[in-house]
Amino acid sequence: MSQEHLNVMASILAGKGITHIVASPGSRNAPVIIVLNQTSRFRLHSIADERSAGFYALGLAQQLGHTVALLCTSGSAALNYAPALAEAYYQKIPLLAITADRPLEWIDQGDGQTIRQTNVFSNYVRKSFSLPHSIGSPGNRWHFERMVNEAADRCLIPAPGPVHLNLPLAEPLYDLQPAAPGQKANIISLAGNKTLLSDSALEELAGIWNASTAKIILAGQLHPNNKLGKLLDKLAGDRTVAVFTESTSNLYRDGYTGCIDRTIEGLNENNFAEYRPGILLTFGGAIVSKKIKALLRKMKPHHHWHINSDPDDFHLDTYQSLSLTLPVLPQTFLEQITPRITVAGGSYAELWEKRNTLHLAKHKAFAGNAPYSDFRVFDTILSHLPAETHLHLGNSTPVRYAQLFEKASRLANWSNRGTSGIDGCVSTAVGAARLCPHPVTVITGDIGFFYDSNALWNTSLPGNLRIILINNGGGNIFRVIPGPDRYEELEEFIETKHQFTAEGIASAFGLRYYKACNLETLEKALNAIFTEQPDDGPVLLEVSTPAETSAGVLRDYFKFIAS
Repeated sequence: MSQEHLNVMASILAGKGITHIVASPGSRNAPVIIVLNQTSRFRLHSIADERSAGFYALGLAQQLGHTVALLCTSGSAALNYAPALAEAYYQKIPLLAITADRPLEWIDQGDGQTIRQTNVFSNYVRKSFSLPHSIGSPGNRWHFERMVNEAADRCLIPAPGPVHLNLPLAEPLYDLQPAAPGQKANIISLAGNKTLLSDSALEELAGIWNASTAKIILAGQLHPNNKLGKLLDKLAGDRTVAVFTESTSNLYRDGYTGCIDRTIEGLNENNFAEYRPGILLTFGGAIVSKKIKALLRKMKPHHHWHINSDPDDFHLDTYQSLSLTLPVLPQTFLEQITPRITVAGGSYAELWEKRNTLHLAKHKAFAGNAPYSDFRVFDTILSHLPAETHLHLGNSTPVRYAQLFEKASRLANWSNRGTSGIDGCVSTAVGAARLCPHPVTVITGDIGFFYDSNALWNTSLPGNLRIILINNGGGNIFRVIPGPDRYEELEEFIETKHQFTAEGIASAFGLRYYKACNLETLEKALNAIFTEQPDDGPVLLEVSTPAETSAGVLRDYFKFIAS
């Protein structure tokens, strides 16, 4: 095999700024691993489990803000990337999945480790490419170079997301022949482009905005962005504007409604008339709160403007009242509209602030007397997290509990809320910790942890990683949401009740292990794990909580807030 086309691919990827490659071992992809590893411009990460590798790459890309490449062998190995690629697609994270393959003529011919890989991720990627297995002719070389260039660019433009590059490789695989001296790889440049709204559109929008006396800005999942926060503060200075954020918005400010579920509890069709916004302005990714989605669908704001520059989902109508899509970046829109905004006096912001203050007082009263339960454990954990911590929240219970506490919103928050699956939350945190200069703490439930335990199958787990496992013996979310608890199938088939602990897993993978089963042992363990140094290695803290009590406490909490 000539390695010329692999050298060409490596040159283009490096030229496009891709430096991190997450590779899983295999035979068909071995030539690519060898070529990339012998190229000093890449840093290779070896992760054996492809499903974990996909999420590990997701964590790397979150920290980098740039494309990370994945590389696996042929056959079913590629299919294991699907959960992470789907998450990356909906979270708008740039990943380039390179899947080694047999040449086209051997597909469906009984050859080993061979499946139909072309377009296998078609529903979860920005675009798929199937490369020629050689570049022996000028036409093949031109075709090869053009597709690799486009694949790298489509990870970022017109919106970030995953891309699939299928790479057929012919045997012999290990008889790599040095490429003959020749032309350099053609790297196609991409001119910068910033979409702006026209002056006439801005004047019209500013007129509608300034005339409204009741406006809600609702921010979904976002990466930390201090400049966006400062721009939002300017709009929030208007007393006709109420700003709603979640911990995953990474936009916490005093005066914002940051614990949405707690604040809106008790609002319904009988009493929400004065709270109904004339304008709802939304941006960012997924919203965790089911309560705010239900409330806004009933409120039916007169105008709903959604900021969204992704052409794949321009008309995202989560609240069933979309009236206008703004096809720009949130930061761009705020920069353009702010100079045209007239800051007005009003009482709409105060209305929400009073409700928030009242419910915060109730929250504190309840939290101070809550029995040992998931609620009390989250309150205690969040109180001990160092201010510089990057917090990764697992699905589904951990991220929902975090929304009830301001303490969580003050930290840099990450969560796999693109598809909201339980798979991969620990793997994502491990990847993030590899590049993050701060402590990384992941709070996960037991089902999510055991499902993703191969995240710890890593020869160099980062020492700044802290895993806090809330083990309540099953999927406790099904005891909280209405419905499942009425059926006898709950424990065996829905909640998946178990009696496993993680001590053996921690021992097998070399993690220091702590356990807690009450407030006293929890406080002691938290003090220990956050005073130890990264050089001491990663830590797993397992917190046992009572499932039925925890579900009852959470129901009582919302009843108390609404009373």
